[in-house]
Amino acid sequence: MALLLLCAALFGYIAHKNNWPAQAHEYFSGITPACCLDRVLPKLQLQEGAETFEKIDAVRNFVFQNSMHADHDFDQTPHPYDTGGVIRALIDASDGNRHPMALMCSSRSNAMTGILDQMGYSSRQVHVFAPVSSSHTFLEVQSPEDGKWYIQDPDYNLFWMKAETGERLGLGEMLSTPLEEVLPCKAEGDCDWEYAKPIANSFGAGIYFNFNATPLIVINKDRFDLDTRLEYISPPGTITEFAERTWGKDYGEPIVSVISGGK
Repeated sequence: MALLLLCAALFGYIAHKNNWPAQAHEYFSGITPACCLDRVLPKLQLQEGAETFEKIDAVRNFVFQNSMHADHDFDQTPHPYDTGGVIRALIDASDGNRHPMALMCSSRSNAMTGILDQMGYSSRQVHVFAPVSSSHTFLEVQSPEDGKWYIQDPDYNLFWMKAETGERLGLGEMLSTPLEEVLPCKAEGDCDWEYAKPIANSFGAGIYFNFNATPLIVINKDRFDLDTRLEYISPPGTITEFAERTWGKDYGEPIVSVISGGK
C-alpha cells in the first residue's frame, strides 16, 4: 500500500542520490505505452453527453473493479508500472480472460492516469501520510470546466465531498476542512465513512508526487507534526527526510507549506 516501501525496495540510499527513482519509474511506465482506449471506452458504459465527473468516475470504477488491492505487487506480470500492459490486463480481466491483477494503490493510480491521459484529462499522484500505521496514494484530476483539482482514489474507489454542499474536494481542501464536514463517496448518494476507515488518519500531511520536480509537502500543523518520525517507512524518518531521499539532491530541498485549522 505504501509507495514509501516501493521507493525503498527498488532503489535504496545510493539510488536516491543519483535520482534513480525518476529514471526507473520512467523506464517501467514506458515499457508499453498507454494503449487501448478504443477498448476501454465501451466498458465505461457512458451515456451520450456524459459530464466530466461521470467520465472520470467511470474510469476509476473500471480500474477498481478489474484489479485487486495489494500491499506488494513487484512480482506481477506485467510489471505494475508497465502502463500499457496493466491497462491490457484490466481489459482482459473485464473480459473474463484473466484474474484481476493485485496492485498497490500507487499502481492503480498509475493505470488510471494512463487512461485519463488518453482521454485528455490532466492528473497527478498525491501521497498522504498517517502519523502511524501507513501512507496512501491516489490521484487528483483536473476539471477542464473550472481548472480545479479533485481527488479520485482507484484503490478504495472513492471521491470526497463536503457533506453540506456536495462540493467535491481536492487534497488542499481535505487537509484544511474539518473531517466531520467531509464524506468519502463511491457514487453520488453513496457516501459513508465506513468506506475510508483504513485511511481516516491520513489527511494531515501530503506530497504532490512528481518525480521530475522539487517535491511539495503540505502539512496541517493541527493534525500532523512535521517532526513526526514515521516508523513504517524504510528507513524510518520524517516526511521531509522521505522526500529528500526519494527525490535526491538534484531537485533541491523539499518545499514545505504549513497550514492550520480544520481540526
